[in-house]
Amino acid sequence: MYFNQEIADVLAKLMADFPEVKPGKMFGMPGYMVNGKLAVGVHQDTVVVKLGPERAKALMGNPGIGTFEPMPGRAWKDWVTITGDLKKQRPLLEEAVRYVAENS
Repeated sequence: MYFNQEIADVLAKLMADFPEVKPGKMFGMPGYMVNGKLAVGVHQDTVVVKLGPERAKALMGNPGIGTFEPMPGRAWKDWVTITGDLKKQRPLLEEAVRYVAENS
């Protein structure tokens, strides 16, 4: 599976700030786990974060936020995609880590 290595490298540096997060794989692509559950990952040219269905729905329409559809027509309701400057989106990475920690 294709993933953007530059995005993966930037994400790896940002995720190093979270000691509770362990690197892993999602569909063969870089991912970050909390308590063995995926919280953040790289999918093609985006970063995906698990925030829960209500929060994901509330974020739709914001710049740089999109629906995560690993297969066309099959949206994952708990997840959103992030594009753009990941450093500016760091609060969403932290929110995903917290969400998965509290719900796993």
